Amino acid sequence: MHRILKRFYSISIPRNTVYNLLKEIDPEGLAQRLRKTCKRCVFCTHGPNHVWACDGHDKLKRFGICIYSFIDAWSCKILGMFVHVTNNDPKHIGVYFLQTAAKAGGIPLKLKSDFGSETIDMAAYQMFISYKHAGIDIEEAAKRMNFTKSTHNQKIEALWSQMMKHHNQAVINAITEKIESGVYNPDDEVQK
Repeated sequence: MHRILKRFYSISIPRNTVYNLLKEIDPEGLAQRLRKTCKRCVFCTHGPNHVWACDGHDKLKRFGICIYSFIDAWSCKILGMFVHVTNNDPKHIGVYFLQTAAKAGGIPLKLKSDFGSETIDMAAYQMFISYKHAGIDIEEAAKRMNFTKSTHNQKIEALWSQMMKHHNQAVINAITEKIESGVYNPDDEVQK
């Protein structure tokens, strides 16, 4: 309701005021809406390299900048961040995973990503390396690849949120300025 008032009617009212009014006017409706809110789960990791979270960031895609990143879920350390013209090619993502693993000195116990088709090669590498070198059966190796909804991949989504707040707008402004001044043409294949 707060968003609707602000967006469509340009009325800015504090959230708690809107909440209190709705509580008086429509307590049953408010209770129903509150039940549907996202309940945060406790994220458990046992230490470094226990869980890596990975995902692509598409907010700069319209400018030809696609990002794919890996972070250690325990420390939130960025293990690898790759910028390319695409972040949904399985071969690229697979290579990014292997480069990150080589740099980190191994693979994580579990890898958490969304269900995207770009994760096929990466998932295969995670499961194959686990199967070959951890002395486990194929079913156990498959459990080391954890697919989840992108919105449930909390650690990597937190990274994207920070990027949006602190970096993306500056990049967008710089590119827009270059486009407006005629220095950069995003439709030119050479400049892309």
